[in-house]
Amino acid sequence: MKRIAWPIVIGMILLVGCQNTEPKEETKQSTVQNQMEESTKSETNAAFPYPNLLSESEQSFSLLVIGDNENPIEKNNKITEKVNNILSLPELEMAQQAYPDLNIKSEPAYILFDQAGVVYQGGKFKELATYLEKNKSN
Repeated sequence: MKRIAWPIVIGMILLVGCQNTEPKEETKQSTVQNQMEESTKSETNAAFPYPNLLSESEQSFSLLVIGDNENPIEKNNKITEKVNNILSLPELEMAQQAYPDLNIKSEPAYILFDQAGVVYQGGKFKELATYLEKNKSN
């Protein structure tokens, strides 16, 4: 029994003692880069009062729709190709309470966001579709 136990104990001690706890240089650099990107992203979003409305990627937009209950925008392929996140609110009063800094005056209203803030705000669906067609982010 001692013949088997001692080599196992010595082997475990060698394995534990030889492990390198220092992260590799590549890992250190990528961690620093990730922290810098996160801080830059949070600084950009901190300037906009509603960061949850902003687009998550540079290749797409985010859309806030107020009061257009007759035309479900989520089913329009021209819009969904370029817009990843769509938030629809049924009433103007609800939108004004939730987002007072957006200064929404009438419904229907379509407000398009990129990663920095509002890029389009209007009341006509055709104008929104034209804007998306002209300003392709993909």
